[in-house]
Amino acid sequence: MIDELQFEKLDTIETVIRQRCTQITHITVHEVLDRSGYPQLGRICFSGVDLAAYIEPDTDDGEDDDDEDRDGDGDGEDTDGDTLGDLARMDNGVTYAVLADAAIRWIKHLADQNMIGQREGKFKVNLWKGKGDKVIYSSRFLCTNTEFEEPVATAPAPTVLLPVPSPDISPDPRTWRALGEAYQNFVALVQSSYQHIANLQSAHITSTGGQITRMQRTNENIVGQLTNLKIGVFEAESAQRGEDGEGRVGTELGKQFIAELGGLGRVLATAKFGMAPEMIELADIVNASPELLEAMKNPAVKRILRDEKTRKELAALLIMAAQAGEAPANTPPTGESAAA
Repeated sequence: MIDELQFEKLDTIETVIRQRCTQITHITVHEVLDRSGYPQLGRICFSGVDLAAYIEPDTDDGEDDDDEDRDGDGDGEDTDGDTLGDLARMDNGVTYAVLADAAIRWIKHLADQNMIGQREGKFKVNLWKGKGDKVIYSSRFLCTNTEFEEPVATAPAPTVLLPVPSPDISPDPRTWRALGEAYQNFVALVQSSYQHIANLQSAHITSTGGQITRMQRTNENIVGQLTNLKIGVFEAESAQRGEDGEGRVGTELGKQFIAELGGLGRVLATAKFGMAPEMIELADIVNASPELLEAMKNPAVKRILRDEKTRKELAALLIMAAQAGEAPANTPPTGESAAA
């Protein structure tokens, strides 16, 4: 297959190998994939031992020797040694010129092995010296297969049986149209219901706010009227305080009015402040007794009443006193009282 390959820039590498044949110790060949990819394809020692497989036998050695003897001197010296220079030197019994030819054949062989299945390839050759740790020359060459033919891509035979087309069982277009219209009606119904609920909530909030405002105004009017009544009572008491007969009648009327005013106050306190009727009645009892009212105003008494234990004991005493007051009425009659 080497005959089918066309090499470019390989002659320059061959020239450098012949010029530096005495310095070269190793040769490496790399495949150029991209800017950072240079996988190594092979490495060989530049010697007659490693390149022996690529050295072609020379069949004209005997004739050359006879010709050399016929030069007139008969000493059999190589007259071309001066023109060949370093190429005429020997390495393991092989001249460097033969080693250079063998190295070129080895490079072509590696390129041939890596051109299978492709039309073009790029390769890189490095020449090393010493122990193979220093590059003295590096260059690239191109290789083209002149008889390459693109393989015909054939589709593989199917290994899995294709499913049999199933009959079309999709609904009629009129069914889809009816479903779409039903969905639109449903959405419209949901939206209208939501709007109706929102309107009801707004109307209820507005109505409740109006009722609260009216109740507040009514309470304010009642408080104003009570204030006016208290002022009228005070003026009436002041005017009638100097009269004896009329003063007594005024006193009775004042008590009755105050009692009615207290009942109205209890209703107002129950409705507006949420106080229990029992608490309002207890406040009336305390206000009716000046001694009890003075005792409740005493800071020491307030401090004692703030103690939970004291309140519990006081409640127990009041309950016991109430039970003691009710005991005589509930005691069954004795023998003497029954006889009487």
